[in-house]
Amino acid sequence: MIQVSSEPSDAQVLSNGKPVGQTPVSFEADRGEALLIEVKKQGYETQTRVGSKKLSQVGLLDVIGGVFFLVPLLGLLSSGAWAHDPQQYGLTLEPVK
Repeated sequence: MIQVSSEPSDAQVLSNGKPVGQTPVSFEADRGEALLIEVKKQGYETQTRVGSKKLSQVGLLDVIGGVFFLVPLLGLLSSGAWAHDPQQYGLTLEPVK
């Protein structure tokens, strides 16, 4: 679950170019793809953040299972093995000059 807040609030949030709501907002994002968050509000500069991926707890268990129990690491190919990092974004929007 991704959470985005802004000051001022009620700014439009886009995830990978698709609208997901207005701040503050929580939404699900595909863990298998990169995350690009844009926060827009009329009269303010647009803020952009790029999220990265990290190995989730499920992915870590796949690695441990693969090392100690010789179980194939195929689980790492699924999106469930990954998590977005960070999962919370707090942005301060600057007025347009």
